[in-house]
Amino acid sequence: WAAAGVPLEGPPTAPAPPHGLACQNMKIRLKQMQRIVMGKSGVSGWGAFLHAPARQGDLLGEYTGELISQAEADRRGKVYDRDNNSYLFSLNSEWVLDARRRGNKLRFANHSKSPNCLARVVMVDGDHRVGIFAKYDMAAGTELFYDYRYEHDNAPTWAKKFRDLTR
Repeated sequence: WAAAGVPLEGPPTAPAPPHGLACQNMKIRLKQMQRIVMGKSGVSGWGAFLHAPARQGDLLGEYTGELISQAEADRRGKVYDRDNNSYLFSLNSEWVLDARRRGNKLRFANHSKSPNCLARVVMVDGDHRVGIFAKYDMAAGTELFYDYRYEHDNAPTWAKKFRDLTR
């Protein structure tokens, strides 16, 4: 089914899918995301926080940034590591998002090996995009964390200071 060129998830009379099972690609495409606010983190520097409650499986937002090659990410990463921060997110073996200059508030979500969010690379209109999803029901004001998936031996020095990186 399509309306004005936009695919629908089913015929207009179809019941809504169970919560959390709706097409998340469409939510990213239509920018149907939660409001995220910045604040001082209880873990490190700045953090990203929910403005309103969210339910398990909700799309909280899209991690955005400048699309750069892996080679450019390696070059920038060395500079960022000297500054003790990085906003690089690998999409695949060739491309990386750099949120340092062009990112949104989700770049301030901190690392945890026990996160309350999941980061997923999804295809939207043929492009790799990063959705940040609620792992659990969360109250307004909750600080957001996801697993940066660093291997301990390859983690930048600044990231190794987080105690739960080794868990």
